[in-house]
Amino acid sequence: MAYFLILSDTSKCKLDLGLLVDTTKSITYANVPKLKASLVSLVNQFNVSTSGTHVSFETFEKESTLHNKFNDDHYHSNKAIGDLITNNITKLDSPTRLDKALKMARELMFRDESGQRAGVRSTMVLYTDGRSHPSTQDFFLEIVALKVSSLLSDFQYLVKHNAS
Repeated sequence: MAYFLILSDTSKCKLDLGLLVDTTKSITYANVPKLKASLVSLVNQFNVSTSGTHVSFETFEKESTLHNKFNDDHYHSNKAIGDLITNNITKLDSPTRLDKALKMARELMFRDESGQRAGVRSTMVLYTDGRSHPSTQDFFLEIVALKVSSLLSDFQYLVKHNAS
């Protein structure tokens, strides 16, 4: 598990922040409190609000679960996202299917219909121990698709706002 320190003033950042969190047994139950604290600490670096940063939260093991979308008004506060994280990382399972997690992020999380905002930087943070199940399919194309989707969203925003 990696730990990090944010040095810049992120409270002024406005992001669509997607959290993908590995909840497999290889994380171990001893590390669950550290994982939750790390995620809540990261979220608390931002001003999560209706007009600020929006957070979408997904956990994965053999299947992926999208707990909320960027446009879920109920989760436009640091406390609500912290509670969502704390209450939904409760059990660990197997195997690690990062391919399914990335596919869900592309197909459901980072979408206009899910509240991804034009003109707002989209960022994904992946928490994993890096181990993947042998049946995991190659996910390189999922990563490329996520990057292209973000670039297209930024381009569409620029074209729309520069045309007027």
